[in-house]
Amino acid sequence: MRKISLMVFTILLLLCLGHAAYYYPLLPDRVASHFGASGQPDAWSSKGSFVMTCLVVVAFIAVLFPGIGLIVRKMPAGMINLLNKDYWLSPERKEETIDFLSRQFLWFGSATLLLLLEMTHQAFRVHLGEASALDHPIANIMIYAVFSLLWSIGLIVKFMRKPR
Repeated sequence: MRKISLMVFTILLLLCLGHAAYYYPLLPDRVASHFGASGQPDAWSSKGSFVMTCLVVVAFIAVLFPGIGLIVRKMPAGMINLLNKDYWLSPERKEETIDFLSRQFLWFGSATLLLLLEMTHQAFRVHLGEASALDHPIANIMIYAVFSLLWSIGLIVKFMRKPR
């Protein structure tokens, strides 16, 4: 299962990088760098600055989400805050629990990359004159928020119970 979550995360990471590389030469020198809640551009920067900011965010995500799994794996059980910690982090279950958490953080990272990819694509459309504003920024944020909430509830439910 970890291979699937890692593969999806890696594919989305490569898509984000390829997306930026594809659109960079097509962009005008001055692009919108910030959009208001309505999706209308309200600040501008150079295309280099905009794309570099996107790439820095992608790099941060690329390190953060897989890194959480690696850090949790090395942490002593006493430093991990988890419901029913004594059960889930007992020696016979710790490896499986940490693998599960690592996979879950990769899925969350994948959702974050997908949001970033969608929002930057909407911004690129504005930059190229294909749209006057972001198409549906609030819907994107709401979908991500619902995913985050369901993801969190899923973790709580999983670790709240001790299987019989």
